[in-house]
Amino acid sequence: MKKVFKYSIQLTVFTLLFSLITGCKKYLEIPLPIDQLATETVFKDRKTIIAASDGMYNMFASSLLQASSLRFTYWIADEGRIDPVPGSEIGNIIAGNLQEANTQILPWNWYYPGIYRANVLIDRLPLVSNDIMSETERKALIAAAKYVRAASHYFLTNYWGDVPLTLTTNTDYNIANGRTPAAEVYAQVLKDLYESVADLPTTVNTSNSKTIHNRYQPLALLARVHMHLGNYSRADSAATAVITSGQYLLVTGVNNAFKRGSREAIYSQGPTSTGLLFDNRAVVGWLTIPAISSLTSTTICHMTPQLLANFEAGDQRNVSGNWTINLFGRTFSNKYLHNSTATATAIAANPQDYIYQRLAELYLIRAEARAQQGNITGANSAASDLNLIRTRAGLPNTTAATQAQMLAAIEKERNCELFYEGFRWLDLKRWNKLNAVVSVLPWKSANYQPHMQLLPITSAELIANPRIQQNPGY
Repeated sequence: MKKVFKYSIQLTVFTLLFSLITGCKKYLEIPLPIDQLATETVFKDRKTIIAASDGMYNMFASSLLQASSLRFTYWIADEGRIDPVPGSEIGNIIAGNLQEANTQILPWNWYYPGIYRANVLIDRLPLVSNDIMSETERKALIAAAKYVRAASHYFLTNYWGDVPLTLTTNTDYNIANGRTPAAEVYAQVLKDLYESVADLPTTVNTSNSKTIHNRYQPLALLARVHMHLGNYSRADSAATAVITSGQYLLVTGVNNAFKRGSREAIYSQGPTSTGLLFDNRAVVGWLTIPAISSLTSTTICHMTPQLLANFEAGDQRNVSGNWTINLFGRTFSNKYLHNSTATATAIAANPQDYIYQRLAELYLIRAEARAQQGNITGANSAASDLNLIRTRAGLPNTTAATQAQMLAAIEKERNCELFYEGFRWLDLKRWNKLNAVVSVLPWKSANYQPHMQLLPITSAELIANPRIQQNPGY
């Protein structure tokens, strides 16, 4: 069994290395040994190095990973539901019945190909000579790869706890590598992000936020990670560095936030292939906006009453046609506009990319960090940051005056500003509110258990790697 597993991994590694150069069928005329493939071909030419970097982004930004993982968070939190809950695998997840054999459970193996591609760049680029690529450019590409590796491990350990920490392309090591304690994974995430900040320039390419090319992008993710870990002062500092850089803007009008080229986008992800399914991240809309009524009872969640109750009268984010849309008697997220009926003409008229991180989140991170540090009202306070978000939404300034009131107001504002962007389940976990909130939802209460704060490892992954033990409770 060990030999079969090892050869399977080696074949996967070879496939990933070969596919680093996307769309170049004739690139390798003569197959090379696995340990020579990257050094002898890909990293001998600047053009192919850039193509390898593009391949990393394509894997990290794949529609399968990003759109499906987003949808999964609606199912498991209190943001989305189908009623009546369908008698299907999707229905079981929505009903809080998480089982390892359910083929709709998010698998962790979707994250590792992007990590592996990042590791190839991190391992091989230091060996590239200056006559092929300058040291500055090499450092920037390595820094981008460390961002991708950090972001992937951050989500992995949030969803599953202890996970394999993969920092090398060495197949024998990776085969023997078991689950790493979550604290060690977080330490590596922080290390990667700080090194990414150090080696990236301050210059921002405002016409292209689809690559990791400036230090404010890893700083933005650092702010999120420090907030998750309760490092409030550091979260405040990282968020402030991004906000005061002057490189990003909280755009005027809610409907401008998600447009392609939005100055609010710190890092966005464009199409990873051709065709309407991929173009302008249409697949995100296809999984959130029903094209026909039957989808509302089978696969596509509507926004829950619990979520909609957070919106105040006059909130422009909850005007149908803005960030929400009323269809078939239900309210759905409309942040990503295009469902399966979209035509090329319609998509071209409203181009969008999937926004991985945007400035509004940084204001909300800083507001929460300031509130946790006792900086509640006045200039440069939690209130002043929160009010910027509320003003854009057409709402009056917050009336919160105490720390408890402010933290509650920030939680409510995160629900209204960041809904259906993958934050809610993670927020409930870091606030230690997940069990209390989810266990009382009428459609989950019969099934939800406290151990479901971590996802089950899928049956396929347990079979593929016998060294991995299932999370407790499953």
